[in-house]
Amino acid sequence: MLKPRLPSKLFLWDKRTLYLGPLIEHITLSQGASTLLISLEGNFEFQFEGLPHPLESKSLLIPAGLNIFINTKDYVIANCNLDPLCEDYFYLSKDMSEICQSVCWNLSSLTYFQNQFNEIYQNIDDSITAFKMLDQLISKNTCLHTKTFKVDPRVEQTIANIKNQVDDNISVEDLAAKVGLSVPRLMQLFKQKTGVPIRRYRSWHRLYTAGLKLGEGLNMTDAALMAGFTDSAHFSNTFKDMLGMSPTQILCQPNGIRIFPPVTTQTEVSET
Repeated sequence: MLKPRLPSKLFLWDKRTLYLGPLIEHITLSQGASTLLISLEGNFEFQFEGLPHPLESKSLLIPAGLNIFINTKDYVIANCNLDPLCEDYFYLSKDMSEICQSVCWNLSSLTYFQNQFNEIYQNIDDSITAFKMLDQLISKNTCLHTKTFKVDPRVEQTIANIKNQVDDNISVEDLAAKVGLSVPRLMQLFKQKTGVPIRRYRSWHRLYTAGLKLGEGLNMTDAALMAGFTDSAHFSNTFKDMLGMSPTQILCQPNGIRIFPPVTTQTEVSET
């Protein structure tokens, strides 16, 4: 008889998010932020345009906005959406031995990452401790690199303005005016620095906000509306477009899921 699996965990923070658990469906990702994927068990399979055939690995670093097919083979995985300004991606890419079209795989410190993610999955039930562990894990080697990452303050401010008005569809013209740029220049700079257009990042952040509201106990419709979606169908379609699965596929897993907002409270969701 198979040992019952632990419930999946979804940690939501302003800078990053972290999912720990199995994903039973094949997925096609096109996310609004770069992503680190680590298998805590066997090799998963991945393929993207430009690869002649699927490859296998236990670690994968995906830039924002890239369409990529992943078959996790129902293994427990750590799926970490990284900071939108790509600083995490910049440093993590230095520790990957393989790269093609900005997709990186075969992390040199894989065992250490697996051990830390396993510890969070099995034993950590508060968002503060989990974030500290994740932050130390990702940033532990940044001081070893002579080339440092530079943040463009105008893109950083634009991201902050989008976050501050998530339920209001602030125009690109207003966003550009707030940072003293023309609309074409802001759109060009934003895509260059984040990997995704402003509109797609806005949708990405609304998904995050909806996740927060679900973690606080709201139903899907109310969570979607408070995050700026027109209705639950709009939320579900955006979720599937970016994450390759529907929200119910995440929330109604056989092993259940626990959602941890960036506070001490959490909500457990299980199959009824």
